[in-house]
Order: sequence, then C-alpha cells, then structure tokens
Amino acid sequence: MPNFDKTWSRTESPSVTSKIRDAVKPQGALKPRIQNAVNKLQVQISKMDSMLTRLRERDAQLFHRIVTAMQQHDTSASRVLSNELAEIRKVTRMLGNARMSLEQVQLRLTTIHDLGDAMVAIGPAMSTMKGLKSSLGKFMPEADSELNSMTQTLNGLMVESLAGDSFNVESEASSEETEKILQEASAVAEQQIGDKFPSVPSAAGLSSQTSTSTFE
Repeated sequence: MPNFDKTWSRTESPSVTSKIRDAVKPQGALKPRIQNAVNKLQVQISKMDSMLTRLRERDAQLFHRIVTAMQQHDTSASRVLSNELAEIRKVTRMLGNARMSLEQVQLRLTTIHDLGDAMVAIGPAMSTMKGLKSSLGKFMPEADSELNSMTQTLNGLMVESLAGDSFNVESEASSEETEKILQEASAVAEQQIGDKFPSVPSAAGLSSQTSTSTFE
C-alpha cells in the first residue's frame, strides 16, 4: 500500500507548453484574440518582404558590378564588391529565416485552439530579428527602426496574451516545438532564398568565356 500511495500522490511536472497555456489570460473570447495576433504578424511579415525585396535589388546591382569589374580585369574592385555581396547574402538568409519563423507562428495561430501553444514560437523569431540589427544596419540604416518596431509588436503580443512577467518565453521556450519551428523555417528559407542567388563568377571562368567568344 505505501507504494500505491506514493504513486497516487506523485504529480507530473508541467511542460513548457502547459506552463504557457496556464499563463494565458482568460480575457475575452479566444478567436478574436488569435485573429488580432495573426493580423499583427502579417504586418511584420509584409515589412520583412519589403526589406527582402530591397536586399535582392542590391544583390543584383552588386553582382552586375562584379561581372563588369572582372571583365575589366579590376581584381581589387571585384574582391571588395564580392565581400560586400557575401555579407548582403548572409543578411538576406538571416532575414529570410526570421520571416519564415514568423510565418510558422502565424500558421500555428490559424490552426490551433490555444493561444499559449503558438506563443512558444515567438521567442526564436524575436531572437533572430535582434541578431539582424547590427548586420542589416550596414546596408539599410532605416531597417533599425523597423526591426525595433517589429520586436516591440511581438513583445506587446506576448504581454497581451500572457499574465504579467511570471513566465519568460525567451528563456524557457527552448522546447522541441521551438527547435522544430526553427528547422522548418530554415529549410524553407534556404530553398526560397538561397536557390535564387546566382553564383559569383570566377576570374578564370570569365576569362575562358572571353577567349572562347574571341576565337568564335
């Protein structure tokens, strides 16, 4: 009987998701609150789309300048421009990951019945956006205020949904669900963004093309 008593009295430790669910404020109907969160996330995703468009335009301009510099045998200029292009592509991939993270959060909000389940996913998206600020500011100074605005919006979204500061989403949300979201976002972002980049031509390849066209 003692063993039975111990088994009966044993309590299960709450999971990360259940702690978030318990922290969600029971205010108002759930559906309007979820729709409000979806709308706010869509605004941020649209802003990121605008940033990605500008980065791709900058990418195309630099790529063209690199090709021109190589055709003119300007090794110094092509190297400097290639370094800048590499940095822009790195930032573009990071921003693409952040965008896909937000889209994954938005998708979960539209398909779940508990707001707390989706709140777990906002933490990694916010962390990625914070990491973007220093890199993105080199090429797009105005992006700093945009990223601050996005981060504040997501912070506000969590404050509205969670009861006070009794639960720290960013520090405690390192769960399997979070890792799954990051993996999904990274895979989709690499497929959608990485494959669109033309490879930077090498000087050897460019000179061989030039010599071939000369003999033709």
